Amino acid sequence: MHARGDQLSIDDALGMAIDAWLAADTLRAAGGEANGYQWKCLLLPDGTHIRMTVDGRTEYASVVGDAIMYQGRSVSPRGMTLAIAGEGRNAWRELVIRRPGDAGWVRASVLRSRIERAARQPQPQPQPTTPADSMAAAARCMSDALRSAMVLVEHVNAQTARQQEERRRGACRRETDKLGDDCAFE
Repeated sequence: MHARGDQLSIDDALGMAIDAWLAADTLRAAGGEANGYQWKCLLLPDGTHIRMTVDGRTEYASVVGDAIMYQGRSVSPRGMTLAIAGEGRNAWRELVIRRPGDAGWVRASVLRSRIERAARQPQPQPQPTTPADSMAAAARCMSDALRSAMVLVEHVNAQTARQQEERRRGACRRETDKLGDDCAFE
């Protein structure tokens, strides 16, 4: 990801990879091959229809296997928008998608935002299966809580010590506490 200059976090990339794997697994379970075009976080399964409307005309493409086919050739989503409307178009905003099983057409940007929103949702933790697992999970939680509390106590202690030290300096000192220049140590 760093070599390609991707700005995705590792968590987002992992979430997208898991979503793609689950989508492929679902297709396999339904008896089909796990074919489709992977467009960043969005999997377009085999049989997906794509359309774009420009200047009153509507152009269509389909996902066949793992390629988007437009006018008999394999294209990327960006390549499709370039072929239809030229420069200055964002494929996420311009392309409308209808996947197999979808009730209607949905803009690609809407599908992407749904996937990204789902990736940000906290995933439920697996439930322990035995009493020993439950006790081990509880012990881990207590240990984490104790570590957090210790860090907080150390932070408060450090701030308190710093405030005590600052109180004894300069303008906060009483005149009687200051040593004069005439004091000599023997």
